[in-house]
Amino acid sequence: MESSAIHAVSRWWAEVALLAAALALTSPVLSARNEESALPMGAAIPIEHFFADPAIRSVQIAPDGRHLAYLSATGTGHLGLMLVDLKSGLSELLVGKRGEDVGIFFWKGGDRIVYGGDLGGNESLFLRSISLKSRNVVTLAESFKEIDANQSTYASVEDILRLDPKHILIRGNKAAGSYDYGIFLLDVRTAERRKVQGLGVPGAYGGFADNAGVIRALDLRVGPVVEHQIRADGRSTFFKVAETPADIAIEEPSWKPLVFAADNNVLYVLTREGNQPQHLRAYDVSQRAFRPGLNYVLEGGYDTLLMSPDRAKLLGIQYLTDRIHVHWFDEERASLQAKIDAALPGTANTIFSSADDSRRHVIRSSSDRVPGIYYLLDLDRSTDGQPAITLLGPVNVHLHPSQLQPMLPVSYQARDGLTISGYLTLPAGAAGHRVPLIIHPHGGPFNVRDDWGYDAEVQFLASRGYAVLQPNYRGSGGYSLDFLLAGRREWGGKMQDDLTDGVKWAVAQGFADPDRVAIVGSSYGGYAALAGVTFTPELYRCAVNYVGVSDLSIIAGYGRGYGRGHSPDRTFESKWIGDDSKYLHDHSPVHFVQNILVPTLHAYGENDPRVDIDNWTRLKSELDRYNKPYEYVREGDEGHGFHREGARINFYRRVEDFLSRYLASPGHVKIGPTKVIAMPAKGTD
Repeated sequence: MESSAIHAVSRWWAEVALLAAALALTSPVLSARNEESALPMGAAIPIEHFFADPAIRSVQIAPDGRHLAYLSATGTGHLGLMLVDLKSGLSELLVGKRGEDVGIFFWKGGDRIVYGGDLGGNESLFLRSISLKSRNVVTLAESFKEIDANQSTYASVEDILRLDPKHILIRGNKAAGSYDYGIFLLDVRTAERRKVQGLGVPGAYGGFADNAGVIRALDLRVGPVVEHQIRADGRSTFFKVAETPADIAIEEPSWKPLVFAADNNVLYVLTREGNQPQHLRAYDVSQRAFRPGLNYVLEGGYDTLLMSPDRAKLLGIQYLTDRIHVHWFDEERASLQAKIDAALPGTANTIFSSADDSRRHVIRSSSDRVPGIYYLLDLDRSTDGQPAITLLGPVNVHLHPSQLQPMLPVSYQARDGLTISGYLTLPAGAAGHRVPLIIHPHGGPFNVRDDWGYDAEVQFLASRGYAVLQPNYRGSGGYSLDFLLAGRREWGGKMQDDLTDGVKWAVAQGFADPDRVAIVGSSYGGYAALAGVTFTPELYRCAVNYVGVSDLSIIAGYGRGYGRGHSPDRTFESKWIGDDSKYLHDHSPVHFVQNILVPTLHAYGENDPRVDIDNWTRLKSELDRYNKPYEYVREGDEGHGFHREGARINFYRRVEDFLSRYLASPGHVKIGPTKVIAMPAKGTD
């Protein structure tokens, strides 16, 4: 395999493409597609360049360092699993069955890979394992798409058990047709399931396992609080270590276990006192006390704890403010990171995967204008005393950074004085001009946020001449506890006001045309798009609702089964969404369709387990009832978002056409002065 010194790798994309081509000629290892990325002057970037399946994704090195595996487009419209032998340089398609996408995979030892995917969008995974030596495939779990749900061996992965080469921890049923549900230790070689004990106490949920798959921590609802409990081993009784008020325990617990160290005794946890920032601490379970020396205060929202592959050493903690940051505890790793960053300037560079001996690493580099580039770092090879780094390939070979636009951190004041942070991406040539604006609220909504980095949807919209504003409205995560709590029961209320105030800010700053503003969002963002055109109908020229909630009574009826976990009672619904009938009615856009003044585009998947298709059928009925102009995309084999390449590209073609007719040029839709229709009175708690 060709190598270059870590300090000599160029960041210019043209040289990256040339190096990828050279690697493809000199070695079959990860030969990336190298189509010409340059476009004629003024030509629009094709939609496929943004939304086609990636050339390379999720590159992971085997624990023994001998192989790489990664996901890649197979040419059939589906993702397959590729395998690379690092000694011979040979690569092959290991798994690539027509009609199914491999969405996840992970190594179990050096000879076996567990892989799986979601068929039909219902978020029920098929799981299989394959031996590299024998190529024998073992079915570990079936998707509901493959077999009748009542006869399936359902499984969701709870913990891949990085230190156990034979087992993973799953949540599911014991066998096909069995009603014995719980957490099981699953043998990836035989598919045998053994039930794990520890969650048999009424009111217990959120089991957390050690490196052997033993449930060592849980949450227990006790009256108005949730107790956080742990135990010394699988035979001991649980004891209380902290508690959190029940109404915020799931979204923002005061005690959050992150990972057990290799000794299965030291537990790294995030703690919080009241509304203070989170602290990273090390709890000694056998001593029932925190270990001295580690009490790190996070400057932003928690992202990832960085451990050595054997979990014997804490390396650092990754957190998010306006961008991703890392605080290093390990000086050797900090030094290595500094060398990587010096070699790859202008991108955020992370060690994505490591061999067990920490001598070979996969690096992923990305930025707001770079979708991602993978490299192999080999500390046992060097040039001029520097570790060797080899280009593996770019995620997207079509896009050049010069074609894309920077994502700028911004902030503005909401009408009640709360500071709202977010990101602004302006189209090329926007300086000194007012351009059409798209408000693009994120999904979730709680404890979720937009962050800085490459976003295909944002860059696509910017390439079509639109400014894109992504407000992290109140209720978003990664800020303060008070900011999170400010979003409770504010669906269509103050969370929506934050979006409206973002429009006013953008107009006041002089870059947004007040007569050409649209709102485009998915999931909760789709709800916000509907709320925007029903509760502030004269603010927007048009709206795109992608798998959005139209009727709050539907998700309130589901409990927390709409994709955000499990709760032993109705606390989440009553405190965070709202659960009395009047409140749900008054904050559901489906009941105010008569207010809509502009065209709307809607997209839903038949199999969506989070936002049921009934949200669309009820909304469509009301749109027809009031004779409102609308367009829609309804995919029969998709779920919460369109994951098949063809469906995804087709949807964004519709978005492009819709926005070009109703937003790009003035005069298509008459928009009056901006005024807000008063929301109906809120229900009581």
